[in-house]
Amino acid sequence: MMNEAAEFSQYNGPLEVGLRALAVLTEDYPSAYSLQRLVILDYLIVHSDDLNFGPVGLHPQTPHRSGELLVRRAALEKGLLLYQSKGLIERKFMENGVLYSATEKSGSFMDVLNAGYSLKLRDRAGWLVDRFKEQSDQALSELVRKEAGDWGAEFEMAPALKKGLEL
Repeated sequence: MMNEAAEFSQYNGPLEVGLRALAVLTEDYPSAYSLQRLVILDYLIVHSDDLNFGPVGLHPQTPHRSGELLVRRAALEKGLLLYQSKGLIERKFMENGVLYSATEKSGSFMDVLNAGYSLKLRDRAGWLVDRFKEQSDQALSELVRKEAGDWGAEFEMAPALKKGLEL
């Protein structure tokens, strides 16, 4: 019998989180995103139904799910490095910080993933890019600060986010 922590890591380990970031980056190729933006978009790709206007989420709405924002960054960094090592993500050092983008190989890689979850993932990634492409990282962070307390109403760390805890 699998415990809850093992089940959580199964979907939020570096391989899976990196794949979700790759899906977003591939949808908006050749655009490059900051780590902060990818953390927020990873949460929203999984829990798109936390937004009033979002499609059904890829994962169920569980209590305390907004806390995922606080622990997602480390797994995402590892996932980005993993996919970078395979030539599917490029890390760019820019004046405004480190940004990540898909590569020319990314689309072909994503095209071979045809399982139901992968197809839903690509659909949500397209929706996210269409919906939030024009919003700045700051605007996305503000959305999280305003809404995080409502996502999984039991979220006890909302005051920390609202006081400006960096994601």
